[in-house]
Amino acid sequence: MDLTIYGVEIWSVALLFARIGGVIMLLPGFGEPAVPPRVRLGIALTMAICVGPALSDRVPEAATSAWGLALQVASEAVIGVIIGAAARFLVTALATAGQIIGLEIGLAFAQTADPTMTQSGQLTAVFLSILGVALIFATGLHHMFLQGIVGSYDLIALGAPPPVGDAAELALETASTSFRVGFQIAMPVIAAGLIFRVGLGVLSRLIPQIQVFFIALPLQVMGGLVVFALGLSAGMLIWLDSVESYALWIG
Repeated sequence: MDLTIYGVEIWSVALLFARIGGVIMLLPGFGEPAVPPRVRLGIALTMAICVGPALSDRVPEAATSAWGLALQVASEAVIGVIIGAAARFLVTALATAGQIIGLEIGLAFAQTADPTMTQSGQLTAVFLSILGVALIFATGLHHMFLQGIVGSYDLIALGAPPPVGDAAELALETASTSFRVGFQIAMPVIAAGLIFRVGLGVLSRLIPQIQVFFIALPLQVMGGLVVFALGLSAGMLIWLDSVESYALWIG
């Protein structure tokens, strides 16, 4: 198919836009719900036009029927969604850690507005989500993701069918990594909470007259926040390492 507008080859741009758009709509940082869909699609279209000349020799021939064209574009869109969804899985590690930490320090029911999800969320989970998005842009990981989108055409050839088996394995691996990293971020608070509760149990047995609940709650909140602050930097470095590893893998 030889159809151009102002020197831009329409078929190659459409095929590239299908995959890049699927990735950008879910990519951490770019694909946050607070970012308008038109902005995300605009970024994807601009990127497709920019990388089109470099990948023009890899563009397969267009099908001769409308159904064939739709199938080719849909296949690329599915591949983009697979790549973007795997990266989005890693972001859920922060929500997992935030929920566990909030439960441990007694703030499980504290809700606040979540700008990344355009709805209210648990306090510590919202804090970690916002911090994660900020760190993605502060550390330059968004550049690695954009390079990884272009590098994905070496990983999965343009016009190739969606790798269903590999996609299932990738989903399982990223989901397990997400839960593992979430527990690693929350582990200092979990360990401190366990020690604190054991100490309260011993205290209540030694001095039954003490109202343990009234003494424990302020100490639990204050001590939990202190432990959370002390372990925050190490936990976020672990999370950034997992995100960087995925960006390098697709790139």
